[in-house]
Amino acid sequence: MSNYSFLNIYEAIIKKNLEYENQFIIYDVRLPRLIVGILCGAAFALSGSLLQTVFRNPMAAPDILGINSACSFCILLFSIYLLKDLNLSFLLSSFIGALSGFLIAILASIENKKIYHAKLIIVGIAIGVLFKSLCQFLIMQSDEKQSAFFSFITGTLYLVSWDTVYTIFIPSLLFIIISFFMHKKLDVLLLNEDVSNSIGFQVTKWKIIIIFISLVLASVAVSGCGSLGFVGLISPNISKILFGSFHKLNLIGSALIGAVLTVFSDFLGRILFPPYEIPAGLITIIIGVPYFVYLMKKIKIHI
Repeated sequence: MSNYSFLNIYEAIIKKNLEYENQFIIYDVRLPRLIVGILCGAAFALSGSLLQTVFRNPMAAPDILGINSACSFCILLFSIYLLKDLNLSFLLSSFIGALSGFLIAILASIENKKIYHAKLIIVGIAIGVLFKSLCQFLIMQSDEKQSAFFSFITGTLYLVSWDTVYTIFIPSLLFIIISFFMHKKLDVLLLNEDVSNSIGFQVTKWKIIIIFISLVLASVAVSGCGSLGFVGLISPNISKILFGSFHKLNLIGSALIGAVLTVFSDFLGRILFPPYEIPAGLITIIIGVPYFVYLMKKIKIHI
């Protein structure tokens, strides 16, 4: 593993005066990974924050509800059998997967025309396992790039290039900014539903809009770095501890924590066992599982 000073990085990116090999590593390998790590980490975190507010459940997150795995399945399905050469097909197929996975989880959680939020979490976990198994089945049927596909469904920045940056940059940045402007609506959703309706707030309408934004954020993030687990669960909860429940600061905190967690996990994966690289998703799972167990013990779930 090569180490570079800030001067080296400046020369490679701005002046482009380093020898070709060093410039390639900094500009064409490390920089795209950093940009995608920041954008995808923030997108996962904000997606989780929006879902946790809508469902009033600190365990709601795109990976816990099976959304990430459904995105990965559709991306693999499209890339292996359908639109192999179109980067934009990753975004389209990923959103189709996010919408499908979410709708399945919602429909399976409805009882007596009411969504049971605790049941939604358990159903979501089962759906996530199902789609991850389907991903593995697709990979086994594929004749090429099996190791890359396995890394993708775990979550990795190893496959990132400037093409990835160009594909996800605008949609991820756009919906991250839109999420920040939702802070007042999210604060109202924290109120009792009867109180929200009494002040003229259209609860159902705004829940649908916020869920849509959350699904777009998750699908863009998965198309960029794969099914990175627990970032959407951990980041909003840590942000609530640091910045409180009001969303003006909470959303910014969630995005920053998600970005740092993703980039840090990628960094650890590169330095722990060189020259081998551990996918960032494995690092976030190691960090996230104890926190998930802690939340399970803290929150009493009644189905």
